[in-house]
Amino acid sequence: MTVLDSPLSKNVQATYCLDIGDFHFFDNFIVAEFKQGSYVSFNDFKEIFDLSREFFEGKPSGIISNRVNSYSINLLDIVENRDKLAQLSAYAIVTYSHNTKRMLAIEDYYHNSKRERFNSLIDAAKWMTKELLTIELNKFRQP
Repeated sequence: MTVLDSPLSKNVQATYCLDIGDFHFFDNFIVAEFKQGSYVSFNDFKEIFDLSREFFEGKPSGIISNRVNSYSINLLDIVENRDKLAQLSAYAIVTYSHNTKRMLAIEDYYHNSKRERFNSLIDAAKWMTKELLTIELNKFRQP
């Protein structure tokens, strides 16, 4: 289910349509929906990171990769840009096919960040909201 076909659509604050896909900005997270057959490199994704820094203004933020389409990722880019990926406070992936779930096992080898997996976009959004709220609250609890 895409963001625009879901109940979440009413909460979208901004959408950026790039060559590689559509990026829906919410209060504190982004839902990324890459286009069918795209090849995603970190350079393509840099624009979204720049937009997110402006949009979220230093608040804890996260990204949900809503894998409604099949696409390729440059896995070596993940290794080379781990420091930039670490800027994300939370990361979730929604999968709809067995093949995509199998590909995640390969991606896990290259990722060093915590990623939660879901079969439902709604469940991922609920988790993301709760996770980011917890992070925000913990900032105030630290001495």
